[in-house]
Amino acid sequence: MRKYREVLLPFAGKSIWQDSSGQGVSIAAELLYREVIVTGGHGELRALELGCGCGIVSIMCALSRPLWKISAIEIQAHLAALAWQNAAACKVDMEVHCGDMKELSGEYDLVFSNPPWRKVNSGQMSPDSGRNICRFELEIDMKELLDTLRRLLAPGGQAVILYPLKRREELQNLVQNTPLDIIKHSIHHGNKAFFLATIKHREYI
Repeated sequence: MRKYREVLLPFAGKSIWQDSSGQGVSIAAELLYREVIVTGGHGELRALELGCGCGIVSIMCALSRPLWKISAIEIQAHLAALAWQNAAACKVDMEVHCGDMKELSGEYDLVFSNPPWRKVNSGQMSPDSGRNICRFELEIDMKELLDTLRRLLAPGGQAVILYPLKRREELQNLVQNTPLDIIKHSIHHGNKAFFLATIKHREYI
């Protein structure tokens, strides 16, 4: 039986529930959220989160940016259902899809993701398969994520992705072999160092 814990959001009276066995909510979610709302601005746009988990980042974006039309996709059915329930409880209007982001179609003005960070065989696996999917690149790796961004970004659209700082050089090298480019980056130093990259199609820079 799955166990859940409540996570309070920085909005009065708003909270979500998280699967205790999954990847925990961390500073990474806050960093991604803050970068995304600055990048997207206040106007109307079509936004998409790739790999939303319990939905925390998309829900906070919806609470901050009511004019955005937000969609989210999650490959694990129980997490997609949880994200939908959390969105309903927070009274935000967003779509949650269960499926593989590599098969998703459409065009979005803003795409964001906090994808699995760890390469396969780079550490000890958990007995919980769902936790492994959240942590390891079992369903999508960095190259496949960039291919997905290339396909889903609308003309002039932007993507914001977050990785550990130790994977920055790898990301920069992979982007060079795509029609995408990193137009902005920032580094967060702390107990864990993160790298946030804002990406666009090169022809629209």
